[in-house]
Amino acid sequence: MFTKKNEDPHEPFQKWYCIGIMTDNGLEDEEYDALSKRIRDSIQNVSVISDLVRVEWDTQKLQSLNERFQHPAYSDPCFIINELIPEDIKRERKLLEKNHKWKRIFGFLSPIEYMVAETKAAHDFDKALLYTDDVDEVIAYILANS
Repeated sequence: MFTKKNEDPHEPFQKWYCIGIMTDNGLEDEEYDALSKRIRDSIQNVSVISDLVRVEWDTQKLQSLNERFQHPAYSDPCFIINELIPEDIKRERKLLEKNHKWKRIFGFLSPIEYMVAETKAAHDFDKALLYTDDVDEVIAYILANS
């Protein structure tokens, strides 16, 4: 799942964050909705909250994430915070269109393919700011760094 909140154009210098909720098998809709609501009710500058499934991610990226945060042993779910960088998302979209030039020309690139590319760009584990299994720590981190 992938939700996006519209940024406020009156606050161009405010940092916006992406939060990945990572699990082994994905979240049930009710669990995802409850976690998303708790985060969105507590902080205003979260642009994207995504449900991430471990097996769908590159194992080298996951290993890099674990090494950066000293091999944490987190429960299901855990949270990964990234700063939203629009240029990274645009670059990933252009790379998708370049790699699938003929699909793009004939209009066969689906919205799901764009969503997957954007999710991978928004949740680049090499640029993660926080990796935790505590939703309160996620909220505190963003409030402290906004």
